[in-house]
Amino acid sequence: MSRFLSVVIKPTLACNMACRHCYHTSEELTSEARISFDRLERLFNILSKEYDSVWFVWHGGEPLEMPFVFYKKVLDMQEKIFGPERYGNTIQTNGLKLDRKFINFCKEKKVNIGISHEGPYDGILRENGEKIEKQIIAMSDKERVFSVNSTISRDCQDKQLEIYRHFRDIGAAVSMVPVLPIGCTACHPEFVPDADAYIKSSIAAFDEWLTDTTSRIPLLPHYQYVLSALGTPQESDCAHSSCLTKWLCMYPNGDLYPCAKPCPSSMKLGNIDNIKSIGDCFRTEGFVNILQGTIVRRQKCQSCDLFKFCQGGCSIDALNQGGIENNGGDSCRIYREIFTHIKDAVSEIINEKKDLTQYNAFIRDAILGKLVNPALGGVI
Repeated sequence: MSRFLSVVIKPTLACNMACRHCYHTSEELTSEARISFDRLERLFNILSKEYDSVWFVWHGGEPLEMPFVFYKKVLDMQEKIFGPERYGNTIQTNGLKLDRKFINFCKEKKVNIGISHEGPYDGILRENGEKIEKQIIAMSDKERVFSVNSTISRDCQDKQLEIYRHFRDIGAAVSMVPVLPIGCTACHPEFVPDADAYIKSSIAAFDEWLTDTTSRIPLLPHYQYVLSALGTPQESDCAHSSCLTKWLCMYPNGDLYPCAKPCPSSMKLGNIDNIKSIGDCFRTEGFVNILQGTIVRRQKCQSCDLFKFCQGGCSIDALNQGGIENNGGDSCRIYREIFTHIKDAVSEIINEKKDLTQYNAFIRDAILGKLVNPALGGVI
């Protein structure tokens, strides 16, 4: 069996919040299509036979458009098919339908909750920010496994430091990513942040987090970049790692794609109703289409000193920023500048033997782990 697979499941594309930057069209967001338990059972059985462990990400649309009983049955089915310790779940939600019953269920079943929210700037892309904010505050009791995902648009591209401070004070881990020119935003480029402004703001947030000894939250993807720079054997954020054959996405009708981001039909990997093995997906014409373009781009990237960290970046980002065969788009530039800054900062701490007490606990632990165990393979 293979070691691990991440699987995004979109049980519905319907949504109760029309976010301005959504991956999906207005027609999809009002769709009545719902995934069937037969398809889920078939998927789980195939995965259980072929993988040691699987992490499921429930996405959408809004996954909580599906009722509580749906997820109760899903987890019962997973436990029966996989047994203990072989699967995990994350639900990525806008938070509007979270309630105490569902939160307690997630706590009992060890289901991670990701909430899409931009704190004081939530009104730029979404609505009902005040209600979601109250929910996040109520969950910040350190007993809930959850995090916040903030999508940075042009209107708040210079506010990442403020967003970090906001969630630090609440006690909620936060990840910040830029709006991408895909889905709804492909027709609204005014939502996409300026790359230079985004880079400057992101670095400012990192610099404060780095020396914020009061901080008890990881700042992402910055913390992942720290670990990657130190050589810790782990994946970076999904947009800057070699993800092909490691991720799969299933839509309500059973169609399979390589990514949760919208992919053209030419990249379809089949349908769960018609495959006998996950390996079948990676022998389709759709996979060949994405692989061929990815290889060409990666060949261009190999001379870059960061290639060993990002593996040429995300193929879907590249597809929407100049073509899948080309590098150098905004996603590439943003990663290069931010990662280099973080890598240099960590290198300086180690090389100059700086007092680790002036850095936050995540930085201290990561660097101490590297110093205690150099065999981790640091590449600073």
